[in-house]
Amino acid sequence: MTIVDSSARAGLLTKRLLVVVSHAVERAAMTRSGEPAVVMALFQRLPYFEKEREVYAEIAQRAQATLVGVVERTRPDLPPGVTPILLRPDEELAREWSVVVLTRAFGAFVVAQDLDQVEGQELAPEPGRVFHGRWGFRREEAYAEAARLRDAFGERMPPPVRAAVDAVLGGAHGAPAVEVELRAEAAMRDLAENLVRHQLDSARLHERTEHERGERRDPSTGLYTLDSLRTWLGRTAPGTLPVGLTLVRIEELSRVAEEHGQRIGLHVEHNVAGLLRADLRPVDRAVRLTKNEFLMVQPAVSETTLAETGDRVVKGLRAMRDRPPFVGLSGRISRLVTRERPLPLHRLRAAIAQHANQFAGKISGELTLGADR
Repeated sequence: MTIVDSSARAGLLTKRLLVVVSHAVERAAMTRSGEPAVVMALFQRLPYFEKEREVYAEIAQRAQATLVGVVERTRPDLPPGVTPILLRPDEELAREWSVVVLTRAFGAFVVAQDLDQVEGQELAPEPGRVFHGRWGFRREEAYAEAARLRDAFGERMPPPVRAAVDAVLGGAHGAPAVEVELRAEAAMRDLAENLVRHQLDSARLHERTEHERGERRDPSTGLYTLDSLRTWLGRTAPGTLPVGLTLVRIEELSRVAEEHGQRIGLHVEHNVAGLLRADLRPVDRAVRLTKNEFLMVQPAVSETTLAETGDRVVKGLRAMRDRPPFVGLSGRISRLVTRERPLPLHRLRAAIAQHANQFAGKISGELTLGADR
C-alpha cells in the first residue's frame, strides 16, 4: 500500500495534491505583473488539458510564450497563443505532469513523473494516482525546470517561441527574493495539506452517505452498479493508469432462487458479494453488471496480483458448497490489465464466450487475456 504525505514538497505525491498546487502555479501565471513570462505545461493526454482549457486561454493572453505538451499524432485544437508540443507515447515526457512559470523575478513549478500507482486509501483511481515529483515557489528551481523543458522540446518549438523562451530565461538572473519565496512556499504547503485533507474527508463522507441511502448500489447485494463505475473512473485518459479487470460469470445464480427459494437465493447472492469484496482496497471496486455477471476493478495492479484475485474467487466459489446455505456454484473468469478507456468489457465477455466449451464440466476456470500495454 502506497502512503503519501500530503504536506510533502518532494517525493511521492498524489494527483489530488498535484491539482491543488498546479492550480496555485497557474493562478500565479495569470497575475498581471508587467514582466515577460513563459509558461510550460505537460498534461500527458489531451483530455486532461481540456479541463483547463479556459485557464490556459487566459494565460496565453498574458505570457510571452505558453507551451503545452500532450501525446498526440497531429496538432490538437488549442486556444490561440498556446503552442502545442507533440509527445511520443514512449518518451519520458509523456509520463510527466508539469507546470512551470518563470519571469525575471518570479518562478513557480510542479514537476512529477507518473508511477502507474495509486494511493490505496483513496476512494477513486484518478485523484489517487501517485507521482514522484517536486514543487515549489523558488525562481532558481523554476529556472532550471524551464531550461530543462526548453532543451527537451528542442526543434518542436517554432523559432519565434524559442526566442521568447530564451529571452525570459536570459533575463532571470537577478538575486532571488529567497525569504519571500520560503514564506510563500510554507504558506502554500499548509494550505495544500488542509485542502487535500478536506477533499478526502468530503469524499469519504459522500461515499458513506451514498452507501447508507443505497445509491448507485445493486439492491440485492450492495455491490456497485455499472453507472457508478463510470462516475468513479472519472476522466481517466486512455493510455495512462493501468487497471486490472476480473470478469466473473456465474450462470447458475439466475436459477438458485427458482430451485431453492427466494430466501436461499438472496443468501447465496450475499455470499458471492462478500467473496468479491474481500481483500479489496478502498480504491478498488466490485460491481454487479447483470444477474449473473460481476466485475472486479483494481487500479494499478500487476498481472500477478490479478491472477491471485482470480484464484481467490475460484476457490471461494468452490468452497460455498461447504457452508450455509450449502449451494455450490461454478464460474467462468476472464481477466485483463488494460490502459483502454472506456474499459473493454466486450473483450472480457468475448473471451468467456469463445472459451465456453473449454470450461464445460469444470467447477470454475480462468482465462487471461494478457496485459494491454
